[in-house]
Amino acid sequence: MRTEVRAPRNLVLALLLTAISCSRQENRPDSTPLPAVQTVAPIILRTLPHDPTAFTQGLLHHDEKLYESTGAPEGRESSLRVSDAVTGAGIQMVEIPSLFAEGIAAYRGRLVQLTWRSQRALVYSFPELEYKGTVPYEGEGWGLTAYPGGFIMSSGSDTLQFRDSSFAVTRRLAVTLDGRPLRSLNELEYVAGTVYANVWYSSYIFAVSAQTGRVTAMIDCAALIDSAGPESEHDVLNGIAYNDSAGTFFVTGKNWRVMFEVGIPRP
Repeated sequence: MRTEVRAPRNLVLALLLTAISCSRQENRPDSTPLPAVQTVAPIILRTLPHDPTAFTQGLLHHDEKLYESTGAPEGRESSLRVSDAVTGAGIQMVEIPSLFAEGIAAYRGRLVQLTWRSQRALVYSFPELEYKGTVPYEGEGWGLTAYPGGFIMSSGSDTLQFRDSSFAVTRRLAVTLDGRPLRSLNELEYVAGTVYANVWYSSYIFAVSAQTGRVTAMIDCAALIDSAGPESEHDVLNGIAYNDSAGTFFVTGKNWRVMFEVGIPRP
């Protein structure tokens, strides 16, 4: 999701799959077997147009609109965008100069937009998007979602930060897959006790228990990626938004030409 040189996608995926394989072969210290992590595939319901210049960092659905935060690679400006969730047509765009914007979430009439390394989040009224100032935090900002107690934030590590309405950290939760840390947690979406998480350079969305941190299911999005036809290895899967009125998800990726509305089967 960033602009500096990182390990190639194939190498990152190989390391991830190796960790998964090794963890399945080890015995847990307490000898308690972990529940099997099942893999499901999303069902494509609709395909919408998506701006291929949008380097997607965060996605949010509200009142038949999609709110999208984009980063600023290759000298472009970051932005906060609003589009029609039915047609995909653009409605509004707020340009954000000099900052690398990241995940977004709305909570109690405010929309909060993270920045990568600036250690401050931008705050807007919601849904009007009037700028209200900033709120500080430590470390990097990657993904953000809202839950009944406030916000859940990722920083590219294996740990989720639970924050209250003032953005103070109230809890930290380590995320594990088969007992091993699941690192590079990125864009997030909370739904009824489960955090759906992108992992940078992975073709999976991981369903994570907000109580235990354990991955409970893996959503294989390889077919979505193939259909989207990304033009660069950096055009990775990123962007999850839940449509609570329909029980569906919107899913896209960085610089993708399409966005999908999908159903995710229960494992």
